[in-house]
Amino acid sequence: MTMIAPNPPGSWLRSWVRALTPPAEAAIATMSKAVSDRTGPFSPGPLHVCASVPAYPTKTGSNLHLPSCSRSAPVGRHGRFALNLPSCLRSDSVLRKVNTLEPKTVGDQFALLVSSVVDYAIFMLDPTGRIVTWNDGAQRIKGYTADEVIGRHFSLFYPPEEARSRKPDWELEVAKREGHYTEEGWRLRKDGTRFWASVVITALRDQTGRLRGFGKVTRDLTERHEQEEARNAARDREEARLRAHADRMAELERTKAQFLNLASHELRGPLTLIRGYNSMLQDGSIPAGQVPAVARLLETKLAHVDLLVEQMLETARLEHDAFDLFRQRFDLGDVVQEQLDIFRPLSPDHQFMLDDDGTPLIVEGDRARIATIIANLFDNAIKYSPAGGEIWCTTRNQGSQISVIVRDQGLGIAAEHMPRLFTRFGRLPTEENVTIHGTGLGLFLCKEIATRHGGDITAKSEPGAGSEFTLILPTAP
Repeated sequence: MTMIAPNPPGSWLRSWVRALTPPAEAAIATMSKAVSDRTGPFSPGPLHVCASVPAYPTKTGSNLHLPSCSRSAPVGRHGRFALNLPSCLRSDSVLRKVNTLEPKTVGDQFALLVSSVVDYAIFMLDPTGRIVTWNDGAQRIKGYTADEVIGRHFSLFYPPEEARSRKPDWELEVAKREGHYTEEGWRLRKDGTRFWASVVITALRDQTGRLRGFGKVTRDLTERHEQEEARNAARDREEARLRAHADRMAELERTKAQFLNLASHELRGPLTLIRGYNSMLQDGSIPAGQVPAVARLLETKLAHVDLLVEQMLETARLEHDAFDLFRQRFDLGDVVQEQLDIFRPLSPDHQFMLDDDGTPLIVEGDRARIATIIANLFDNAIKYSPAGGEIWCTTRNQGSQISVIVRDQGLGIAAEHMPRLFTRFGRLPTEENVTIHGTGLGLFLCKEIATRHGGDITAKSEPGAGSEFTLILPTAP
């Protein structure tokens, strides 16, 4: 059994289906003229059911036999809707035969076509939105049989949130006002799964303008939508990658500018002093009794220059992913003692105190780079304790990890500045720090080196109460 409509007029057919190509336009025009010439004025009536027949009588009494069709070709479009007319019905010979059909036969033929389309859900709604017809395509796409949906409101195809918001009724209001409504969006199948649908709702009126119902055409575009989403996601990823690359290049340019500025500023001072004292030593203008003190000063400045150069080189290696670790087992306590022996004579105004319980502190890592961490922590403690005082170094073996704590009695750090401590060039913007030399790279490097060894470095501080930095490294297996 097949759902058909009596005598659909050519004008109604043209208003619902728009031609895609010139041949399709000709096909629709020919069929429309055949219908209009034979039906005259049309007043839509309710759809009814009749038996499908393989042949249709013509005016001459002969029968028009429609060939079986296994393929469909797109014929018309309305908005995003395209009607698939079997290719066998698009031939000139068939269209010529359509011109000889009786009016009711043309209507039956068109209704048979709509009913058998499987690529589109094509069905009718009454003025309140209840379903009154159902085609094979609707059953295939949505999963309901005609008996399950006839008489039910078409909102059952919408996601619950849209049904609750009365979106289906709003769509009908738009169709009544504008003549049609089109969209793409999610719809529900009988089994509860969602599919991406292209939807066209057309208001159907008689010649007096009275609303008689709606025609609704739905196509499942889930595959196309997924492909578009995949393309969009790929495009977004590529755009994000390009933006990240551009940001990285801009950051590298800023880093290079800061690097060169700091190198010029931080190295110029010590080198000028070294050059000046060296000249004085050569011309004998420094009294013999002061030479040992000058030698210690020069040693201090040379150590400072060496530390600055090492910080800059290490930062450059990090920027170019050339930061290789040369791992070995060693006692971290030995490294701490070596650095104390270096810094004690360089800063006689500070008292370096070691709290070591004598437990071996065996770690596995790059010995030279971990020594750089200890050196930077001692250097920071000296710089930010300009009045001198005690600098405590506490070492502990805590089983699975080893800690080295460096605590000073210096200026301290305000809470709002703590997040900047371990950032590149993260010098703190305070009045007390203006006269303190430094690149802002030391703690940044400490954090990077500790992290690459599976450890960490943290800080605690209060303004005027000094600072405490804790290096944590895993114990060697």
